[in-house]
Amino acid sequence: MSNRPSILNVMATAALVASASMSASAQAQDFYAGKTISILVSSDAGGGYDTYSRLLAQYLPKHIPGKPTIVVQNMPGGGGLRVAQQLYSVVDKDGTKIGNIRASNVLDSILNIRGGDIDPNKYEWIGDMASDTDICSFWHTSGVKTIEDLKNKEVLIGGSGKGGQNYSFPMSINAVLGTKMKIILGYKGMGDRILALERGEIQGNCGMNASSLMALHPDLIANGKLVPVLQSGLTPHPSFKNVPLTQSFAANDRQKRLLTTIYAQMDIARTFAFPPGTPKDRVEIIRKAFLAALADPALIADAERLKLDLNPRSGEQVAKIIAEMADVPDDLKKEARAALGE
Repeated sequence: MSNRPSILNVMATAALVASASMSASAQAQDFYAGKTISILVSSDAGGGYDTYSRLLAQYLPKHIPGKPTIVVQNMPGGGGLRVAQQLYSVVDKDGTKIGNIRASNVLDSILNIRGGDIDPNKYEWIGDMASDTDICSFWHTSGVKTIEDLKNKEVLIGGSGKGGQNYSFPMSINAVLGTKMKIILGYKGMGDRILALERGEIQGNCGMNASSLMALHPDLIANGKLVPVLQSGLTPHPSFKNVPLTQSFAANDRQKRLLTTIYAQMDIARTFAFPPGTPKDRVEIIRKAFLAALADPALIADAERLKLDLNPRSGEQVAKIIAEMADVPDDLKKEARAALGE
């Protein structure tokens, strides 16, 4: 007697597997009914991270089977690191906690600067809403209009903490290009730093995303109160086409590669993730819902009204970008750490 399974047995087994798969899928589809999903935001209310997160929270539920409630929870701290750490090892891993993860925290972890207790490659990445650039801009009374001005005089700029781009980006510009920006820490967010400019406490700011500036303070750019001098990222933001990229001032290829390594993070400026270990079926549901929400005409219309850029990427694409960011030679990591003041 042959030990090979009959075609009928094979078909029966396949049917059982398909049935089990459909049952598991149905269970996942039903999971979110009546549930509440929390989006942990790495900043205070009112800034760019908060604005993007609240836009997503408004439209994501209708694209999730079961239409759960979504609440936004602001959790500032450590330049975004608090949310990254909470999401990585503290919150429930059942698919009800999403984190707005800053790309600066991802790079810090990769470079072994801070966040050694997280591995960016282990998050379950949901997707990214937009790429961006980081603008260094200066108050109209500061006398700063070019990078040469920044090299010739000390200028006070505001920052929140050492984990944020408002600290790491100007530090790297100082170290690589020889500018003289002095960073005053302790400001909560963009709104706080704008008020500090108006009060004359500081003279400029880096660590302000181009999309956030144009969404929240376009009048300051339009009337010349804020003068953009540099933008850090891989490609110029459409609203700042004539503002030079920081790496364009590199004196050699090594400097350019170093700055590009640091600023590549701007390609994933508005990312969201689940904790490591979140069930894969729930990850897939929210990944699909995320892309559907970003293609929703009503969300797109609201983004246009709010002057928010959208350039969505899937969770798989975000994971690939982060893996490429992590694939940096040790000698370049060492130089990047030094450029960032570490």
